[in-house]
Amino acid sequence: GMLLRCTLPETHLSHDSKEAIKLGAGLIGTMAALLLGLLVASAKSSFDDKTDELTQIAAKISFLDRVLAHYGPEANESRKLLSTSLANIIKRIWPEQNASPAELDPSGSNSELVYESIHKLSPQTEEQIALKTQALSIVMDIGQMRWLLLAQTGSSISIPMLVVVIFW
Repeated sequence: GMLLRCTLPETHLSHDSKEAIKLGAGLIGTMAALLLGLLVASAKSSFDDKTDELTQIAAKISFLDRVLAHYGPEANESRKLLSTSLANIIKRIWPEQNASPAELDPSGSNSELVYESIHKLSPQTEEQIALKTQALSIVMDIGQMRWLLLAQTGSSISIPMLVVVIFW
């Protein structure tokens, strides 16, 4: 800027020109800050949505375990399958070593075995019939939520937009 000052005509160095440059720079800075704020808000909203969905899945899994516990000892195999399936899912989503990426694909887990084991239960009482129906419904809800999480795995921030804002 100091080198260019010597080559610019005197009309470009007037007080009005300096004020116009200051206003333009202020407008560009404000717009960039607003855009970055919107990008951060979008990312935060996406993160909160994923956190809420995972919390709902965790609550449904806990409730499913309680429903199976109330069903009786016949459901112990289903509860064990649920426990091992949950442990496998946790290892796939949050691997112990960060070298491997998270796997969100529900088809690779043994979740279907949990559904099949619950479906094979033969209820003896009215209460067990109701609990089996409720357990199957909960398993279906959990499966739907897991597939929904997989479908929403994209980034909420547009990478080209972020690059443009950074270079701007």
